[in-house]
Amino acid sequence: MPLRPHGPPKQLPIDLEIIETSKGKWLIAVETIVETMADGNLLLKLILEQGIDDEHFRMRELGVKIRSIDARDTDRSATSLRRIRDWIESTEGDGFIDMVDLTNSPS
Repeated sequence: MPLRPHGPPKQLPIDLEIIETSKGKWLIAVETIVETMADGNLLLKLILEQGIDDEHFRMRELGVKIRSIDARDTDRSATSLRRIRDWIESTEGDGFIDMVDLTNSPS
């Protein structure tokens, strides 16, 4: 699958959002965005950061495959944030979410 870099990454509504989870507050930082040439979806590398105290942070990496329109639309960001929150609460460590397949699934 051919990929082409896309940027700058700080243009997505979820960048620098803070979400509340059952595991505490997490900052979402978009580190990289790559657009797939075949279907126009985006592959995101997110850094999730949680402050433990003034000097220590917990970090996790999350890869996300998402439709470009969903990633860039402010009105749709709540759904993306909910999926990220659910992932944080249900997993440990780093991981990947395919949000494209979820949007094609019946609700």
